Amino acid sequence: MRPFPVPPSGRGRSRRRAPGSTPSRDVSAVLALVARVEETQWLRDVDGFVSLLAPQAVWTTAFGRQIVGAPAIHAFTAAVLPNLFRDFQALYDVERITFLHADVVAVNVRQIPVDAEGNRRPGEDEGRPLYILRRHDGAWRIVVAQNTTHQNEKIAAQQRAVDEATSGETHAHE
Repeated sequence: MRPFPVPPSGRGRSRRRAPGSTPSRDVSAVLALVARVEETQWLRDVDGFVSLLAPQAVWTTAFGRQIVGAPAIHAFTAAVLPNLFRDFQALYDVERITFLHADVVAVNVRQIPVDAEGNRRPGEDEGRPLYILRRHDGAWRIVVAQNTTHQNEKIAAQQRAVDEATSGETHAHE
């Protein structure tokens, strides 16, 4: 297995910032945590990845498998990260940070599949992870994570159905 480089610098930066009332150090810490998730994935660092989780974390994979607790997530990650996903890399782009409480934040991420040099892998679906983070003893940790595969064709078909239904409702009210 060929080791992958650390992801290109400048990744994991948010395009949309949290509201002005949120301390910038919290936004920076959240961005740093997501950047660390990306880095541990690139390095196949299972222990480093699991260190970002709360002990009671719940992780739901893009395929819908739910894994509960840091030890179970560690076992799963140790089995799949260096083996099943050994040739898969992704860049993480924080799209939105929503502070739900001073110590709880929701983070929407765009996960872009790339090759070892950081070039987009054509034909592969992106991921859309949602991380719920909680601050404990001054450090942010992932308590809930849900990854969803972004399926362009199915999203487009769904939007067409919504547009058709909405168009029919508009004509019915005229």
